Amino acid sequence: MGRQRTTLPEQSLADRKPRPIWRGIGCLLIILVPVLSYAAAVESMPFFFNRGLVPSDLLITPNVPSWLWTGIPVLAQIIHFFIGRYALPAYLLLTFVYILAIGGFFSMLYALMYRISGPSRYGPMDAPPPKIKVKKYKR
Repeated sequence: MGRQRTTLPEQSLADRKPRPIWRGIGCLLIILVPVLSYAAAVESMPFFFNRGLVPSDLLITPNVPSWLWTGIPVLAQIIHFFIGRYALPAYLLLTFVYILAIGGFFSMLYALMYRISGPSRYGPMDAPPPKIKVKKYKR
């Protein structure tokens, strides 16, 4: 038998794709993680304001020129939502930090679930790990 051949039947491309539920969960997380992060930033920002942990460079109110949003009504609604926000850069920076933290948590949770329920570490073509007994080194 050749080195590159296997006696096992090849899996088709359809068998290698992830299950459709994982695409749905991924789509849900793409929407859910930023929304949760922004909500967490809004709720925890008073803690940072009271302690004086927010740099003064982030405590600004954004200004947008009127020519940018006068022609498009949907863009005008979005800009009106953000234009009156005090310390918007601080909120967005804290939101980004929460996105990293929550995304990292979900990644670790997924890795743990995959480790528990996933395929075995070694395939059928892998050799078993060596069982070597090593003597203690003496001089």
